[in-house]
Amino acid sequence: MDEFKKYTILYIEDDEGVRTINSRFLNRMFNELYEAKDGQEGYELYKKYHPDIILTDIKMPRLDGISLSKKIREKDKTTKIIISTAFSEKNYLLDAIELNLEKYIIKPLTSRNLMPALTKAVDSLEKQKDFKIFLDENFYFDNNTSLFYFENKVIDLTKKELLFLKLLTLNKDRVVSYEEIEQNIWEDEYMSLNSLRTSIGFLRKKIPFNCIKNISNMGYKLNLEKKL
Repeated sequence: MDEFKKYTILYIEDDEGVRTINSRFLNRMFNELYEAKDGQEGYELYKKYHPDIILTDIKMPRLDGISLSKKIREKDKTTKIIISTAFSEKNYLLDAIELNLEKYIIKPLTSRNLMPALTKAVDSLEKQKDFKIFLDENFYFDNNTSLFYFENKVIDLTKKELLFLKLLTLNKDRVVSYEEIEQNIWEDEYMSLNSLRTSIGFLRKKIPFNCIKNISNMGYKLNLEKKL
């Protein structure tokens, strides 16, 4: 149960009585609980707090659970989403499969059906850690996708920017030489120092903080200590 305390959860339920009862249980289990009474409010809280797990009803005012999940999945493939509903409906089940949802639970929510779903989500989050290299609390490289993320959203990088930052990240405890950079990123092209500096200049503007440090006459390395 200690693993649950590492994570945050967003609970979306339009029935106030049901939400109150289940929130007490969830609040004891997780590090932080966010509550929403409909899908639109839930989406706003998701954008603000980026919870690790979302537990949402399907039929809700303003934005239903499937539509909410589709909006989230447009850019975010990693947040764990659990759907709950009063009815087992085939169309919803098909959507749930396509959206890579953790679980589809039939109401009422009880410890018997909720705990296995929450445990599955937390286990999945624990396994993901092995495939992620964190450069900051919300800034990481995912070995599964070979992409960089900030607040669970993909950072839009060019091929050279991505390869350069990946090279530094996979070798974050040492200096990466100019020769290595040329061989791994420019390949058969000639790499001038000006073109390298230009690429790095654009890259620095795209990442959350400047973690790229030049080591004179040697190359580059990551500097993950933020200046206060």
